[in-house]
Amino acid sequence: MKLRLNLNEGWSFSLDGIHYSEVNLPHEVPWEKVKDRCNHVIYKKTLDLRGFEKKRILLYFHGIDYDSVIFVNDSELLHHVGGYDAFKVDITDRLRFDGKDCLKIFVSDVDLSEKSNIVAGKQDWYGNACGMIQKVELWIVEETYVDSIRVLPRKDLRTVDCEVHFSDGKPHEFKAVLIDPLGREVWQRNYNHDRFTFEVENPMLWDLSNPRLYRLIVEFANERLEVRFGLRYIESEDGKILLNGEPVYIFGALDQNFYPDTHYILPEREKLLHEMLKAKEMGLNLLRYHVKVPDQDYLDVADELGILVWIDLPYARELDKDGRRYLENLLENVLKRHANHPSFVMLSLINESWGIDLSKNANEETKNWIRSLYERAKSVDPTRLYVDNSACPWNYHVVSDIDDYHFYNAFPYHNEQWKKRIEDFAIGSYETFLERPTRKLPKLVSEFGVWGLSDPKGWTKDWSKFPITVMGKSFEGSEPARAMEKMAQFHNLDDLIYQAQLHQFFGLKYQAEAIRLQSTISGYVITEFSDIAWEANGLLDYNRSPKFFHHLMKTINQPVVCIVPDHRSILLEGEEYRAQIYAVNNTLKRLEAELLVRTERNILKKVHVKLEPWSAQKVADVQAQIEPNAQYVFLELFEGEELLSRNFYPVMVLGKKKKDDIDIVWVDKEDFNDEELLCINENDKIYGVLDFSGDWLSAITIFNTKRHVNLAALLWGFGELATDKLLFSKDPSIMNTENSLISKMIGWGYACASLLYVRESDHKKQILTTLKRCELSESLIGEIL
Repeated sequence: MKLRLNLNEGWSFSLDGIHYSEVNLPHEVPWEKVKDRCNHVIYKKTLDLRGFEKKRILLYFHGIDYDSVIFVNDSELLHHVGGYDAFKVDITDRLRFDGKDCLKIFVSDVDLSEKSNIVAGKQDWYGNACGMIQKVELWIVEETYVDSIRVLPRKDLRTVDCEVHFSDGKPHEFKAVLIDPLGREVWQRNYNHDRFTFEVENPMLWDLSNPRLYRLIVEFANERLEVRFGLRYIESEDGKILLNGEPVYIFGALDQNFYPDTHYILPEREKLLHEMLKAKEMGLNLLRYHVKVPDQDYLDVADELGILVWIDLPYARELDKDGRRYLENLLENVLKRHANHPSFVMLSLINESWGIDLSKNANEETKNWIRSLYERAKSVDPTRLYVDNSACPWNYHVVSDIDDYHFYNAFPYHNEQWKKRIEDFAIGSYETFLERPTRKLPKLVSEFGVWGLSDPKGWTKDWSKFPITVMGKSFEGSEPARAMEKMAQFHNLDDLIYQAQLHQFFGLKYQAEAIRLQSTISGYVITEFSDIAWEANGLLDYNRSPKFFHHLMKTINQPVVCIVPDHRSILLEGEEYRAQIYAVNNTLKRLEAELLVRTERNILKKVHVKLEPWSAQKVADVQAQIEPNAQYVFLELFEGEELLSRNFYPVMVLGKKKKDDIDIVWVDKEDFNDEELLCINENDKIYGVLDFSGDWLSAITIFNTKRHVNLAALLWGFGELATDKLLFSKDPSIMNTENSLISKMIGWGYACASLLYVRESDHKKQILTTLKRCELSESLIGEIL
């Protein structure tokens, strides 16, 4: 008989204690209903436990947000505070075993805009969650029962440490059975102590390509309990992340894991499986589960597919003593709860110093607390990697297994700043620790990204009406739906979405390649896996539908790739294409291959190359004429007849065009005076809060030009032509893509400015532009017009 059951179906739910509806768990209540109509919500279920009078009956809650009171037959049994930790409660002594035992759970929450000390993760950004947001189990057990089983493989990948913890804290005799990934029984043994070690003969390892899972079965009393685990070991050594003793390059994405329909709770398992398969299709091998704690299903799917998971503990905006104590307990709770999942390899204790001060002004008490939390993690589970503070500018690490940092720069406008930051980070001149670490740590760019809007035709539910909300403060008029109404009048909507996603893909490509060229960096985490509410920087949209570049992401996330660091995508007619080509090999294989450099019609170069393991090296110089109608330069590596790797770069050859009948005004802020337009700097504040720098809330470039112009090439090379000056209309309603032929748009269109503005004056076109004054700009303007 199975005695540990999911208790997720057939609950009654009420907002007022009078009117009930049937729900299944996990379940979330819209926060506004809780806030406006009642102090708490009620979940109720009748239990028929006849025949189990001699058993112990427990409830195992995987997560209730935020404040819960458990009643059995109208008798209060437990008051629990905290939305992320799993907890058990023994209800045996309150049961009547008459078939009508009543379980009632009161759940309440707080207004996070008023309570900055509550550990709630990003609920104060994307909507507060309230309810029984993770599953519940019913345990029917003996007086003494197996409370937990923990399986931790050692570095030799043969030896396994195991702990079978009993409810009374004492050792008992039990039988253990090991089943291999093929379903074969390897051995069965009897033990009479709760900690034991065993060795696996002919071990079948869990890794990214072959996520093989063993099963350990424990038989005790009348129960047969089973856990899955993988033989894998993660460590950091000599500046590398090692998986099973071999370096692994991290191709990751940040997963905030909110949904337009279920909001804060996981979708059904099949949808979750499809979502993670999309990650594999894009070449991702890690998801960073951001400032919340996953339920078991998320890690189960990651275990089965071979995806690494990095969990961030949730945060409070201001961590007080109670919040710190909760995180200390939650740390241990998470490590024990998810101990057996091979996919779970890394844990962050704090993100970006949120809730505490880890700036240069950090006091010793704060630094000592973060050290103690790191040491506690290592003592509970030394087999995983820990990040004390996943840092960004103006805050730092204290002690960590990973030297990770967050960088955001606008593409293509701040390409040089991006390259400089990444180079400085790679060589160690970018300061990331308050005190220099005593060992060489792996470096990760653990957040970076650019925006690309989602297609409103696919929007579902009400998420598009959710305004920008940061730390509890909402900005009126910032909802995507309202912004898109305005943008639909500004530009053709389908073309706008296409260009925004084009911007996102090539921005990610450029920035990821700058990271890949630095062999001291062990990987990156793209912000983010899916759009969320008003944030549009996801690789998937909020519904988890792919953006148009989905199938191209593997050209970025491939272990072996050829890169042109300073690719020039816009050439003048007659100008030679010149490029230095580098090959990056993030594998342990020494490779010999044929490098083919070509356009759609012509081969530019063919050369034999040798690639050292885990290296970034120059392999060729190219100097050639590009045919006028070429669209892309392709870099292909072949091992024999097998295509090992393909990369591509957009290219466009411009005729030398300057129209004499056009009056071009090269605008400079200092001497510009116009009745209609202002000349502003990208850092000038618009509407008091926004600027056009676009380093995080991305600045998307929109071109209104003929289709024969290669927009990808134009976008890639545009940083070479743009300045930090922009034309801003004194009356924003009159700016549209008929008069602004090159526009810079912030986010969903919260503000728009022009880099190339055209107007009719006395039947003659006048062109105003902030582009750099050069022959290339003149030719480009002539081409666009």
